[in-house]
Amino acid sequence: MVQVDCLVTTLMVVVSCVHVRASPTGLVPGGITTHQAMLDTEANYVLFWTPRDRDIVFEVHVATTGYVGLGFSPGGGMKDADIILGWVKDDTGEVVLHDRFSPGYGIPIIDKSQNVELLSGYQNGTHTVLRFKRPWDTCDHEDFKIANDTVRIIWSYSYQDPEGEMDMTIHHKRGTKSMYLNEPPFLMPELPQDVKTFDILVNNVSLPNTINTVYWCKVYKMQPLEKKAHIIGFVPLVQKENIEHVHHIVFYECHLPESEDMDEWLEVDGVQCYSKNMPPSWKYCKVPLLAWAVGSEGEMYPEHVGFPIGENHGGSSYFLMEMHYDNANLRQDVVDNSGLRIFYTEKVRKYDAANVALGHNVSPRMIIPPGQTWLTVGHCVSECTEMLPPEGIKVFHGLLHSHILGRSLRLRHIRNGRELPTILEDKAYDFDFQQNRVLKKEMTILPGDSLMMECVYDSTKIKTPSYGGLSTEEEMCLAFLAFYPRMEFAFCGSQLPIKSIYESVGFEEIYSWEDMRPPKKQEGERAENLKPPNKTSKYEVFKAWHSFKMVKAKSPKKYEGMTLYDVFNNESLWFDNEWVGQFQEMAAYGKHEVICARGLKDFLKHGNHTPSMTDYPDFIPFEEDNPVCSSQ
Repeated sequence: MVQVDCLVTTLMVVVSCVHVRASPTGLVPGGITTHQAMLDTEANYVLFWTPRDRDIVFEVHVATTGYVGLGFSPGGGMKDADIILGWVKDDTGEVVLHDRFSPGYGIPIIDKSQNVELLSGYQNGTHTVLRFKRPWDTCDHEDFKIANDTVRIIWSYSYQDPEGEMDMTIHHKRGTKSMYLNEPPFLMPELPQDVKTFDILVNNVSLPNTINTVYWCKVYKMQPLEKKAHIIGFVPLVQKENIEHVHHIVFYECHLPESEDMDEWLEVDGVQCYSKNMPPSWKYCKVPLLAWAVGSEGEMYPEHVGFPIGENHGGSSYFLMEMHYDNANLRQDVVDNSGLRIFYTEKVRKYDAANVALGHNVSPRMIIPPGQTWLTVGHCVSECTEMLPPEGIKVFHGLLHSHILGRSLRLRHIRNGRELPTILEDKAYDFDFQQNRVLKKEMTILPGDSLMMECVYDSTKIKTPSYGGLSTEEEMCLAFLAFYPRMEFAFCGSQLPIKSIYESVGFEEIYSWEDMRPPKKQEGERAENLKPPNKTSKYEVFKAWHSFKMVKAKSPKKYEGMTLYDVFNNESLWFDNEWVGQFQEMAAYGKHEVICARGLKDFLKHGNHTPSMTDYPDFIPFEEDNPVCSSQ
């Protein structure tokens, strides 16, 4: 058995970071298992599993002598779920296991085709243990096809055995948990003495009870290092009582002009990101270094790569941490001190690593009408990848990212007019589960390759449009890739031209930006107030699409003086099915404005130059067959 303890501080909990071969219940699995997860919070339901080529072996340890349920659900509930139900008879010790299907919320019906094989089972005075296997794809329409996507596991148990196969009381405990079943497990290795830690924490951030999304920024400086060092991994340090509020963290490198430093900001507790109060010098903190999101257990990088620290060694000395807080229930008196624990070593690895973001620019030009299943794309064009080294770059980690409307995300890779096999895809995306994907085989991006990020959204249950932006209610369509060798390749994406958007609603000519802009304010280096807002202070509320107030029609006459903001606030537009169809065609397959930010300078000048345009690429799609089911 192998036991690796979590790192825990007095106030924080490292969100998971455990890989254990023995159950928290003290029971030992009936065979070798490579993965495990505690499905509830009390270790009363522990799942072990081992992914194999054609099937998965599962073992459940559940604190009951009644029946046990394990299911795979499209949406996290019982409806249309594929459920495995089993128990051990108290009088005879016989183990019963059924492959079932749940069309609704009653007792799951027994499948005609039983595609689950019982391997072993028993119960003692406190627990039921069941071991069984199941194919990834059973080719049965009543069964859930398990793939590399996020899987919503549903679990339940009762304190009583059923009196008959279809005669049972309702479960006493139940829950759901999103997981990857075919990913390498997160392993916290036994760290050698050369590995040191650096805790990055915010200081007493008070969340408002008037808005549900806050981005909080704070500047840090790594302790002085005598020689080059590599960051080799991190784990989240999330304050226990605030787990529901800390949604994601991005840690940025700051690359300052020569002779400048940010020492004066190190003692500042932070400010609301992107607000008027954010110091202008913080704009130099734009290159993402680490990213964590809810559901992630942290990351440890392969032994041949690390992220360099220190300006003299190809990295940075100053950093900015951006914390995304959600307070959906507008709770009062929420104060947070969460952050990251970073592992680094002066025993440097072979390659310096870096990060790149791909996809649709985070902008209100990403528009999702209400009542739709909607496709958004972001293009990383070949002209942008031409500057890669001749041997290309190697991607070793990837994270697909959207917000609450996101349902299916895919990064497509095109070379010489042909699509390559998909490396990163999630057909069942869950906003509340965003574990970084460890690539089984490193992905090579060569000069001249193009990539396309596709996001499918479900807005069928909302009545107002959604737009791209930073808040939870706004949307994103991005892939974050960790790669080596390190080079300036920070963002590669696209967005709809503003002209295409305003012409789609009938505007022919608009007033110039200069005519619309208010007088420019003098930028001072010191912000007016650098203390965290207190409970009575007002946070700024950001709605990215309010920028459409700056797009005012000059002609034709019937639209003169109207803004895009006015037009998009008219709900009749969104119920014009013909217009919506045309807008979808343009948004997904029309011309896009290219954004290629190689480094900080490109980030800062974006918007100050005429962008190039790209068409939807012409390529031969990759077709993946299904030999398992096609042969039956």
